[in-house]
Amino acid sequence: MPTMVRETWTDERLDDLSRRMDEDFREVKSEIRSTRTELKAEINSTRVELKEDIKSTRAELKEEIGLVRAEFKEEIGSVRAELKEEIGSIRVELKEEIGSIRTELESTRGGLQGEIKEVKGEISDLKGEIAYIHQRMDAEFGRLNGRFDKLTYTLIAALIGLLVTHYLG
Repeated sequence: MPTMVRETWTDERLDDLSRRMDEDFREVKSEIRSTRTELKAEINSTRVELKEDIKSTRAELKEEIGLVRAEFKEEIGSVRAELKEEIGSIRVELKEEIGSIRTELESTRGGLQGEIKEVKGEISDLKGEIAYIHQRMDAEFGRLNGRFDKLTYTLIAALIGLLVTHYLG
């Protein structure tokens, strides 16, 4: 096994190591500062770009929203005008139809009133005829009653005559 030679650390070597380390640390710090400066510049640049993009996007959206709003207003206005016109024509049609129905009802009403008067007259005539028929029936029944009474008396007399002849005779 080979033996390793170990060097001893002298004050000069330690001072040299310390100087090199200090130099390396300064370089690292310098690189970190430069990187930090570059990052700050890049972040600021990106921030400015984002702000500009946001502003332009806002402006575009505002313009687009304005256009859509104008289109909606125009469309709503045209729909409103169409509805107004349609409602007006429906009103006219309804008035005409209601007028026609009213005229028809009045005509029908007049006809019905005339027919009701005729029916009342016919009912009145029928009442008179019924009263006349009642009188005639009462007279006929009275006459028939008299005839039945006579028939009954005749039958009774005939029966009595038969009885008398049969027993007495």
